[in-house]
Amino acid sequence: MSGRDKPKAWGTLRLGYVARSRVPSDLANSLQVMKMCAAFAAQVQAVDLIIPFRWDDWRVTRTDGASLWARYAVTRRFHIARMLYPHWKDRFEVRGFSLAATVRAAVRRYDLVYSRDVWTAYWLARMGRAVAFEAHNLAEEQRYPVWHALLHLRPLLGVFCISGALAEAYADAGAPREVLHVVPDGVDLERFDSPLAKDEARRRLGLPLDPPILCHSGHLYPGRGGEEAIEALAELPQAVLVMVGGRAEDIGRLQALAAKQGVAERVVFTGQVPNSSVPLYLWAADVLVMPYTSQTPTVRYMSPLKMFEYMAAGRPIVATDFSVVREVLRDGETALLVKPDSAEALREGILELLRDSARSKSLASRCLEQVKEYSWTRRAQRILSALLR
Repeated sequence: MSGRDKPKAWGTLRLGYVARSRVPSDLANSLQVMKMCAAFAAQVQAVDLIIPFRWDDWRVTRTDGASLWARYAVTRRFHIARMLYPHWKDRFEVRGFSLAATVRAAVRRYDLVYSRDVWTAYWLARMGRAVAFEAHNLAEEQRYPVWHALLHLRPLLGVFCISGALAEAYADAGAPREVLHVVPDGVDLERFDSPLAKDEARRRLGLPLDPPILCHSGHLYPGRGGEEAIEALAELPQAVLVMVGGRAEDIGRLQALAAKQGVAERVVFTGQVPNSSVPLYLWAADVLVMPYTSQTPTVRYMSPLKMFEYMAAGRPIVATDFSVVREVLRDGETALLVKPDSAEALREGILELLRDSARSKSLASRCLEQVKEYSWTRRAQRILSALLR
């Protein structure tokens, strides 16, 4: 289909989704890609996910069955096409995959290609094919010389930014505002439809029933607030901190810090868990913590997946106060936002919620109402509405 004409109806749309993500992996981008493909597949006729086949990751050939779909807690509604391509380093490897993805999309003649890859979007737009681009990191995308030209090609139907701050950055860099759309990330609300009581969730996980439990989910890279959370715990003598996720090297680093702070026995590291298991840990908590710092690489433009999972869990949230966080969470209404880079501010925020159960319940209740606007299904519908109107 030519980019000059838009598809007429969702139900007949054949969509190609292009991403450089490794699937499976422990990275949030692979989770987001799988969730969005499932959400699109529920709305359109067919979806093909086009991703790299990497020579050094033979595991992908063994996880293409039921275990892959269960890992991401998605229904098998779409097809995954793994592309063989020439491997070079850095930008040459990127272009190798992009070329393979472009050829597949051109041969398959999708009605629309939705791409997280700049080069594929550019080449298809130059061919006159209808394409949309999803933007996550301006600095990364600016590494490639075609990104600015892509923004002015007529077959480009839209640029979908995960935050308002990212859309503004794109506009400041020269993107026409009429092609920019803000679509924050989302959550599978269905996975939170039957919440467990706190004590039942703890029993199932083997966690202690009595002490206050704080929960952090996601990666534990330096700069993501794990250090601040452990330092805050040192001043909360009755609490237990459960850290869900994280790679072995990051867990080891934080275990050493916990020992130094004298709280090693009160920090539980789960390591990587399937996404389908995350709600159980969130339900077990008294307070959910999201302590991003000024050293978090994505803090200017991010739309954290865990933020929406926290909201859907029905537990009060303490988060550090950044502008992208405030695009979704409202201080004192849906969460308690505290000064970044400060274990003391984080501790005070946690204490405030532990001491005031009425306020905690009020914050959590308002989050449950607000998060209904952030399902993956609603996100896919917003994107399709913008593209096909």
